Amino acid sequence: MLQDPQHRQQLQDMLLNNMELNHETHKFGQEDVIGNMPDNVITNILDRLPLRDAVRTDILSKNWRFKWTMLSQPIFDERFFAHLSQTEDKNNHVRVISRLLLHLRGTITKFVLSIDKHGYTVLNDEDISHWILFLSRKGIKDLTIQKSDRPLLNLPIHLFSCLELKHLKLFNCYFNPPPTFHGFPNLLSLELCLVKFESGKFGKFFTRSPVLEILDMSFPNSKSFVKMAEIANLASLKILSLLLRNFDYTLSSSTIFELLGFLPKIQQLHLDFLWFEVRAVRLSCFFLKFTFLF
Repeated sequence: MLQDPQHRQQLQDMLLNNMELNHETHKFGQEDVIGNMPDNVITNILDRLPLRDAVRTDILSKNWRFKWTMLSQPIFDERFFAHLSQTEDKNNHVRVISRLLLHLRGTITKFVLSIDKHGYTVLNDEDISHWILFLSRKGIKDLTIQKSDRPLLNLPIHLFSCLELKHLKLFNCYFNPPPTFHGFPNLLSLELCLVKFESGKFGKFFTRSPVLEILDMSFPNSKSFVKMAEIANLASLKILSLLLRNFDYTLSSSTIFELLGFLPKIQQLHLDFLWFEVRAVRLSCFFLKFTFLF
């Protein structure tokens, strides 16, 4: 895993050892070991490091100067913002992120923006809109936008032009696609938490995501409801996670299992009951979780 601390530490140790080796070989006029790595290997290494450490690889070798600009998966998460808050740039989030992004010279396949309460005091919707526009031109395929607190983040209209997206995670956002939006034709997985959307718009969105395989709605969404009939349109679904309070009526147990008849490829079904009444068994649940494997 990219964020496995043990693997990350091993990688950092390897780079430090190579830096020492590089220093020794230069004394004898030998080949620069790490400076001559293929670009795809360098990018793979950089993407496995925290962003701060990836930028610091400048010191490994003269040939590694600005190699960090080959990053393809920049992650601006809590760790990044925590570090930034301890530097002289603690109130310059926009400038720092914008400068980093503008230096990246290749395709950006993955982007994570996880905004804490302090971060949103120095960021605004317009800043995020500019970054999403930039990503839409960089072939973004995996996008996470997470906001830890209210108010909801208005998703920029440029998001809906990221047609190469395969994985999308949204937290604390307002989902309001424009009338011209015809869906994400390549979207494979979608995760929604505390997302607000207009009634009926998700039905259209689902029908325009023909290859969607994973749908995770196991967290409460903000006063927005989904209809089972809308879920039933997702014939390619393999993994479905639902919080039943997200639906606009009290379900019978038979309705839940009728849904499976419309999902021929389903392999896993995860159901969370949170203050939910199952009419057929007269059961009011505070919290129960069921997983079905097929």
